[in-house]
Amino acid sequence: MEMSNEWKNHMKPLMALLAIVLVTACAQTRDPQPVGIKQANDDAVSCIDIETEYKTNTEIASYKISKNNSDDGRDVLIGFFIWPGLADFKNADGIEGNALLDRNIFLRQIADQKSCDIRNWPSQPTRYT
Repeated sequence: MEMSNEWKNHMKPLMALLAIVLVTACAQTRDPQPVGIKQANDDAVSCIDIETEYKTNTEIASYKISKNNSDDGRDVLIGFFIWPGLADFKNADGIEGNALLDRNIFLRQIADQKSCDIRNWPSQPTRYT
């Protein structure tokens, strides 16, 4: 028994939707790549270098944590109502942001040991939880 043309025309969009669902079910979110707390050249850095890295880490951590916090609600909705494979539950940005904050704690310790002036260093954002 052969399908009618009308039936075939209705099946095409359904098959395309099924293909999209199957592909997105296997979608992978990126793994976190946190920065290490200690770096190879930590003993040789100057106070200016420490301050520059600290401020840069603070800006990047703030952005990553804020982005991850705003994405959490979206991920829950997508994962629950649409398709779990599309949601990012690895929280890469939040984990990377927290790693930068941990690095900054270590940078402050180095700055204290070197008697660097840290009075104008920015405060740290709230950690991702």
